[in-house]
Amino acid sequence: MQIPYRRLPSLNSLRAFEATARQGSITRAAEELGVTQSAVSHQIKTLETFTGTPLLTRRGNRFALTPAGLRTMGLLGEGFDLLADAVADLQSPEIRGEVVISCPPAMTTLWLIKAITPLLSSHPELRIGLRSSVEWKAVIGSDVDLCIRYGNGVWKNHRTILLREVELFPVCSPAVAAGLQAPHDLNGVPLLYATDDNDWETWFSCVKMSTMPQIRHYMGNDFLAIETAANGFGVAIGDDVTCRYYLDRGVLVRPFAERKKSNRSFYLIERNRPNQNIAIRTVKEWILNNFSKDWG
Repeated sequence: MQIPYRRLPSLNSLRAFEATARQGSITRAAEELGVTQSAVSHQIKTLETFTGTPLLTRRGNRFALTPAGLRTMGLLGEGFDLLADAVADLQSPEIRGEVVISCPPAMTTLWLIKAITPLLSSHPELRIGLRSSVEWKAVIGSDVDLCIRYGNGVWKNHRTILLREVELFPVCSPAVAAGLQAPHDLNGVPLLYATDDNDWETWFSCVKMSTMPQIRHYMGNDFLAIETAANGFGVAIGDDVTCRYYLDRGVLVRPFAERKKSNRSFYLIERNRPNQNIAIRTVKEWILNNFSKDWG
């Protein structure tokens, strides 16, 4: 199907308006573009004539953006960023440079480093820097480009993309599971927690127990809790994302059928920035595609 031709205004008129709106000054826009103030004014009027929509409300030497101007300003800024990225991609066809990823320990060890080999083999000039952590500082760190976190999806001043919602369930070694017939049997075994009670309490809300287990160990992060359970001590709370590797191999099993949707999910977090280089975009797309593919 042939895409119909779309009549567009001149690029110069779009650039003149975007620079003026962003700078808040025709004078500064003219300096940025290397043209005269009258040329900028003329281009903006040309754009207004083309669209039939006022973009500026002029008051002598000053102006204010109309509602249409405000709306168009942001869209044009994003459009010029995309054009700049496209030109940069043409000039640098090789995907090169370092991309720093912060990821929870279990996700780093049990998924990321096992799945990323094909990406790095395809792009030998691409380098990955891993920050295996659940700390908030790793999200806002100036050197972190992409971050995977388990949470509520609200991280101030950052863009978030939902990767996957998860369901929670207990996991343990087959030997420990042999002694567990029903959820109340958990009263007799150690329970392994990562850093807080949230996930265990969420799962317990879906089973009827007269008393709650009292033998608890706080392991510091999800990976240590899962590893401890995989080595035959206690029962950890897990999900089919972080535990998938061990569940598929029978190292961990689910002793009970009950599952409960978590009030937290896995998100990809990225810093708000006007431009994102091709290396970061490549790794981001790989995470989005492979996270969904690997976990179904």
